[in-house]
Amino acid sequence: MTVMIRDLQRSDQDQVRKMVLEGLAERWGQEFDPAYNKDLDDIYGYYIARHHATVAVITEDQQQASNPVIIGCGILLPLPAEDVYGTWCAEPESIREKANSAGLTKLCRMMRLSVSADRRGQGLAKMMIRHLIEKARERGFELILVETEVLWTSAVQIYKSEGFSVAEADDENVHYTYRL
Repeated sequence: MTVMIRDLQRSDQDQVRKMVLEGLAERWGQEFDPAYNKDLDDIYGYYIARHHATVAVITEDQQQASNPVIIGCGILLPLPAEDVYGTWCAEPESIREKANSAGLTKLCRMMRLSVSADRRGQGLAKMMIRHLIEKARERGFELILVETEVLWTSAVQIYKSEGFSVAEADDENVHYTYRL
């Protein structure tokens, strides 16, 4: 089996949506409401067509190149972006102010990083993070912003290990930056 990263295709949307929602349901349990994640209804239209985002997927070719299995994903969203559905939080204004005062104006946000539950612990999230960092460089971004929850310890550890710096943190959320 071959694992590779490539850009999202429209035909990937159902697999990606299912994988991300399963991960969120695992995290939130009874509180989880998939209807809150309207951005996942048309990933290609919302992120690529509307926001010119980079949406990448990790595929595993299962003997049949025409039907790869999606086992991971991630999005690199240029900022500012219009949050039409209210499904992702705006970065704290203080982070944007710090970036601007440092002369950094080309910002993007890494988000919707997800790996199938049965494939976690194999370095796929790190592979995706490195891929999106390289895409950010290619697109001329100067700073990557990331938000995760303090309780998602695996995400906190991955971002730290990949060189992201804590910009702000409170009891619930931690905001990271990665300067390119």
